[in-house]
Amino acid sequence: MPRVRARLALAAAATALITLGTAGVAAATPSPSPSWQQVPSGPTGSQLPGATAFGDTPGDTPEQVSFVLAGRRIEQLKQAVLRGAQPQLSVAQFANSYGQPTHDITALTGYLARFGIHSTVAPSRLNVVTTGTASAYNRALNVSQKQYRVPPQRGRNGKPGRQQNVHAPTGAPQLPPQLARDVTAIFGLSNYAPFSSSAVTPSSQRLSPARVEAAAANPADDLQWGNELCFEILGRFPTECNLPSDFAARYDLDEVTVTGRPGDAAADGTGQTIGIVTFAPYETSAAEEFWYEQTLTPQRPRTVTVRDVDGGAGPVTDDSAETDLDVEQAGGVAPGADIVVYQAPNTDAGAIDALFQAAGENLAGSVSMSWAESETFVRLAQANGEAGGGWHDAFDLAFLELAAQGQSAFVPSGDQGPYQAVAEDGINTTNLTVSAFAASPFVTAAGGTTLPYEVDYSGSTGATVHVTVPAERAWSSDYLWQAQAETWGISYTDAANMFLLGSLGYSVGASGGGYSAAEPLPPYQRAVSGGTGFTAVQHLTPTTPKTLAPGLTLPTAWTVNEDPGLVRGRATGRAVPDLSADADAYSGYLYFAPVAGGIIPEGGGTSFVAPQFAGAAAVINQANRARGGFWNPALYAAASGRNSPVTPLSAAGAGNDNTYYTGTPGTVYNPATGLGTPDFAKLAVTLRRR
Repeated sequence: MPRVRARLALAAAATALITLGTAGVAAATPSPSPSWQQVPSGPTGSQLPGATAFGDTPGDTPEQVSFVLAGRRIEQLKQAVLRGAQPQLSVAQFANSYGQPTHDITALTGYLARFGIHSTVAPSRLNVVTTGTASAYNRALNVSQKQYRVPPQRGRNGKPGRQQNVHAPTGAPQLPPQLARDVTAIFGLSNYAPFSSSAVTPSSQRLSPARVEAAAANPADDLQWGNELCFEILGRFPTECNLPSDFAARYDLDEVTVTGRPGDAAADGTGQTIGIVTFAPYETSAAEEFWYEQTLTPQRPRTVTVRDVDGGAGPVTDDSAETDLDVEQAGGVAPGADIVVYQAPNTDAGAIDALFQAAGENLAGSVSMSWAESETFVRLAQANGEAGGGWHDAFDLAFLELAAQGQSAFVPSGDQGPYQAVAEDGINTTNLTVSAFAASPFVTAAGGTTLPYEVDYSGSTGATVHVTVPAERAWSSDYLWQAQAETWGISYTDAANMFLLGSLGYSVGASGGGYSAAEPLPPYQRAVSGGTGFTAVQHLTPTTPKTLAPGLTLPTAWTVNEDPGLVRGRATGRAVPDLSADADAYSGYLYFAPVAGGIIPEGGGTSFVAPQFAGAAAVINQANRARGGFWNPALYAAASGRNSPVTPLSAAGAGNDNTYYTGTPGTVYNPATGLGTPDFAKLAVTLRRR
């Protein structure tokens, strides 16, 4: 059995943080002047959806604020990485070549110390984590912080939105110009929780002990969890309880061997480490229960280690199921790999600090983060004049450090198809948009598919309709809308909206995909056909525009088109996703989450795919005896060649779309699924040969 290590202190000298105190600093503090410059930041009060201020933030409120620095020679490094360079730097090498010069950091931390603010510098010299009081930050950054009540809005995946009582500045922070030029973004002046899990579970059924015991009464049953037993118990969908081993078999990961020679022993990730970045606490031993008690995953000597970043992610909540499944899927795909869970508060500061800690430790050869917010939320800050563009720049820096150190990063493309803001607390717009994390050109964005299956679909009228998915396709719920209408005796529009608006357990339910409005098309995406031209199925027509901020008017509703036609267009931004695998809950996965009641069928969403890819990277790294690093340049370069490591999903039409984008025959790239689905055995060879 594995050893579970909790909240360990960093041991390696290379990852030691530089701590700068306030002792001996003069008490005099500078006063703001008109020359002070605005610095991009996390959300301000005007960006919080439907928020109402109810007083000033008490001056003695303790706060933790992160200053993401600009670094040096960053543009040079970006271009090299985007074109396929694999520096494989140590943390010290990265800091010495690309981190902020020490004298600049000393100037910033010395300035903050004059207000009683304590600073800790990350090993990369790209992030300064500080602690102080609200009053100190108000004076140091020329802001005024207030308390805001953010009402519950329509949430993701059929769940109610969260009501939050938070603090936030009334405007963007400012710094003296000689300091502002060195700071990319400031996070932590607000403790608003912006990120949502990218997991869906439409079924309200759980595999309760009573139902399990009833199945066990059949002598033919050995209680080996999987699709056959789930179907026997639930009688719903024949492919709703896949295991990590099914993922490995379907995408040829079990053909990756420790020697690289066919027929030798299969690689399992032994000697590798996977990082999981998350914003909800891991339930201790949940993964071990799933691996060794429920699914008979091969037992290997391994550890699961929990790191509390910025004080951790708080108490166990429903969202802990996301963290549990991330660990289970990554470790189930790579049963020999160690896992480090970086759990942080659900804030911009928590996210950036967790990523920089994963990079600063440099233990994990692959890192997964299964949380998302839409680019629309970030655009709202820009529209309010709050310089929100620094958000993308800051997170790009964290992902760039991972790539430069040979750490593969994977994030989900989201579960709302091309409408990633439709279920975002308080935004709820129906414009085309992508996940802001997935838009980074330095991550591999994981999209979703539906596996082939057949089912007699039934509804409230007692009628059944035979549904067939003949081949793996882009994931979208639209293939079930007609069956829903017929078996419930309702209109096609009402049936579609049952899926689209969350009453069946998720919102939209489709692979996130489309084009970034913030990040340009990266060089590696120019290497494949279909990267800028697209075909789409007009299932929905956005309507009811609403002005969210000056100059930002977006649709907030849609009409459903029962007989949609094809439309074609061109785009210029970073295309999302990069690579896809099964994410449809109805051809989905089994997972275990004590907070959600135990063993759960019909687990879906692209947040399954991202940790599965991280597990696959660990297996490939073991086989190749080297880190694979940032996958995308090699992946795109090989996609159109002989022995391509991907299977494109290029068919056009409603049988292969993400509720809008579909394939274009004769091309490789599809904005619903990216390059298609992986053949990991071939990808291992591709990464080994570059």
